[in-house]
Amino acid sequence: MATPISERKITATSAPESTSATNPLSIQVDNNSSTNRFSQLHSQDLLDNHIGVHAEGYFRYSDPDYLVYENGFKWIRIQSLTDFWAQEGDNQDQSGHKIFTLEAIPPEVDATISEYSSNGVNIVLGLWMGSGLAPYDTAFDSKVEIDQYINYVRFVVSHFKDRIQYYEIWNELGAMSINNYANLIQRAVPVIRQEYPQAKIIIGALAGPWDPGHPGYGKYLRFSLDIDQLEDLILSGVVHLVDGISWHPLYSNIAADPYYQNYPEMVIGIKELAESQGFTGEYFADELLWTSVVEENWESGPPVNEYISAKYYVRAITENRGLDVNVTINTFFQDGFMTPILNLNNILAGAESSEMDMSVECELPNIRYYSFSRPDGKVLVSFWNNGDVVDVDPGIEGSIILFDFSADQAIGIDPIVGIQQELEIENVDGNLSIRGLLVKDYPIFILFNDIRLP
Repeated sequence: MATPISERKITATSAPESTSATNPLSIQVDNNSSTNRFSQLHSQDLLDNHIGVHAEGYFRYSDPDYLVYENGFKWIRIQSLTDFWAQEGDNQDQSGHKIFTLEAIPPEVDATISEYSSNGVNIVLGLWMGSGLAPYDTAFDSKVEIDQYINYVRFVVSHFKDRIQYYEIWNELGAMSINNYANLIQRAVPVIRQEYPQAKIIIGALAGPWDPGHPGYGKYLRFSLDIDQLEDLILSGVVHLVDGISWHPLYSNIAADPYYQNYPEMVIGIKELAESQGFTGEYFADELLWTSVVEENWESGPPVNEYISAKYYVRAITENRGLDVNVTINTFFQDGFMTPILNLNNILAGAESSEMDMSVECELPNIRYYSFSRPDGKVLVSFWNNGDVVDVDPGIEGSIILFDFSADQAIGIDPIVGIQQELEIENVDGNLSIRGLLVKDYPIFILFNDIRLP
């Protein structure tokens, strides 16, 4: 797990207020080494990066090439096997979601799930839509509702076992209390285990309120996770029964928001509390979204352009992976500019969060950085300015020191521009130093080759 923000060493240098490199596409000041385009692989050729895409229903996940393979995702989170939004005349809940009972799996859905499974994509299926119960309006305070849901769970898991490994119990509580949800979990888990002992069961999928009037959001609402609700779930006595805990953390949140800035501390607190209750599984941050489309009457967070949205996505994915959290994002509004996310999915393929003794020196007050290990023995480091996101950020000069660490080569990688460049490094007294790095408002990565550890 990454070093807690409060324990990190961040010191200032005498760098100028702003600087530009000799090469305008350079990652390091006064580095005249050539830059090359970062090569990309599709998801079938990548190791697991623990990064996925969120799909509401079949209309979104029906084209694996377009949605998943071409973008380098190794995971997909599916909310509904078939329909999601209600059409005129359909039975629906107050939010316009279709209420239906899935009594048979359509052949096209069956074939598409098999396609994903055979191409190494991890599927998380929400056990939610298709049960005949209203998504946000069902309280699960009656035996009839619980039995109806359990029958649906048994049917779906029995059908998809060996192709879908991860199953999420419900999605966002709506009218359901934590106590009723804990009871539903206790009823559903044995059924899933009976039908598919190798299944991985996820609980949570909790969201939070949309509130008006927060600084920086203007006329738009500001989202925040209901952390009290998630903590109540963790303390309800069910986390030791399951394999994953999930939450919905970020929807168009802005960098100036304290909630956005305090996200790492919140995650660390969630993990510490869960582990104190006997949980030993995985964590999932799902449905991350920064909308880049201005729709009529849109109020759920301020829209940004696709370039700024891409920077927020790259930040959030890197941070969650640095915190050892699996992540899925909603790309519905980002379809026109997915290359940075494809680059990131390639960079983090096979990478796992690791602990390194390091320091970032920069005059910027809000630096984030994380380190990762790879199965080939190489080490990956990321760093960025976590302040405001702008269209064009020339970067501020800074340096990185990795203590008790040396390497013969360091390659800088820019996922937004899509370039890589060999960096000038210094190995002195058992430490490695890289000076003149351009710290920008999105993560830059450094890949270290030929590593020597004490």
